[in-house]
Amino acid sequence: MKRRTALKKLGLGMASMPFLSFSGKDQVVHWDRGYGLEYTSDEEYWKQFKKAYYAVSEDFINLENGYFGIHPKSVHDAYLSNIKKVNTLGSNYMRNDFFPELAQIVQSLETFSGVEEGELLITRNATEALNVIIQGLRLEKGDEVLLSRHDYGSMIEIFEMLEQEEGIVLKIVPVPFDPKDDQEVIDAYMSQVTPKTKCALLTHMMHLTGQILPVAKIARALKAEGVEVVADAAHSYAHVDFNIPDLEVDFLGANLHKWFSSPLGAGLLYVKKDRISDLRALYGDSRLPKDDIRRLGHYGTPATPVVMTIPIALQFNKDITVPVKEARLRHLNQYWTQQARSIPKVIMNTPVDPNRSCAIASFGIEGIKSGDLVKRLYDEYGVFTVAASLEGRQVTRVTPGLYSLQTDFDRLLEGIQAIAKKA
Repeated sequence: MKRRTALKKLGLGMASMPFLSFSGKDQVVHWDRGYGLEYTSDEEYWKQFKKAYYAVSEDFINLENGYFGIHPKSVHDAYLSNIKKVNTLGSNYMRNDFFPELAQIVQSLETFSGVEEGELLITRNATEALNVIIQGLRLEKGDEVLLSRHDYGSMIEIFEMLEQEEGIVLKIVPVPFDPKDDQEVIDAYMSQVTPKTKCALLTHMMHLTGQILPVAKIARALKAEGVEVVADAAHSYAHVDFNIPDLEVDFLGANLHKWFSSPLGAGLLYVKKDRISDLRALYGDSRLPKDDIRRLGHYGTPATPVVMTIPIALQFNKDITVPVKEARLRHLNQYWTQQARSIPKVIMNTPVDPNRSCAIASFGIEGIKSGDLVKRLYDEYGVFTVAASLEGRQVTRVTPGLYSLQTDFDRLLEGIQAIAKKA
């Protein structure tokens, strides 16, 4: 069952949840134009959508929405109200009301994600979730782990630490920047498998190139060889349309403060129910049963107002739907990348096939360091992006939000053309 179906089932209950300072219904911005795939390229529609839902700075063009998502007005207002509520009621609220409410919030996320009850935990971010998983797998000296330089740096560092402290062996998978098909990516991972391979990290959507990996296909092949598969869905969750079980992995970490649109400081930990007891807890717990996922989340007091606001972000996703978000974000990606590919000296780091990326894309210009390029785009054209490097390539990452418009990318392309011409 895809999320669009799950959302329909969830919808009636969300607006009436009694524990919210603001119900989802109360906080939905008045919007009478509807939502649908037919509006994907309708710029007038998205101009009005931006006006209704977002309050963003007009002092610059923000094309760095990959760090975290600017949340819509409904989420912003509810978050401020929840801060006030916690600060007014204090520990009376925390000790008597919050934790039963938390259980309901987790249950709503389980429905949204298409997982069974008792398979999710709210964390502070994907990095925390993946630390709990990876450090809980009991990897030993000589065990081989597959990862890619395209994976997120903090995840790579978890394994590098285990390499130093436990003696595991890291095998780097040569992920192609522009694969011709899924099999090329699958072969890249399977070529590194040996009898000593115990674990593989699969990033669903690469943070620097935006490439979407065929995680389910790779996971199926790896699990047939007895390899544990961990998925990093930090950028794909609520960005592209899938349910967690669709990826066919037993372990996954995700963010809620990126494409799900919750306030900063929320992520998700997923462990398939029959695998929970296999993980060693990173945070000490001697109370709960081995098969209770909550024993993996004994990390202290949560960012309570953030967690309280998650249902409002969920209501936003329910209203617009993930398929509509995905289509709009991919449209913006293709609008600028197709034009940028024809500009002399521009090197694209993102696959040509539209289905292999969504919002995120990156590029470089021959002879220009990415840091210098990012500075010039901002100083001369008012366009904010972010610089990085990857396997010897210069990376300028460009990431729209739902409030971004084609005119924002016209300005970006103006800057790219002018800078490339002088390079």
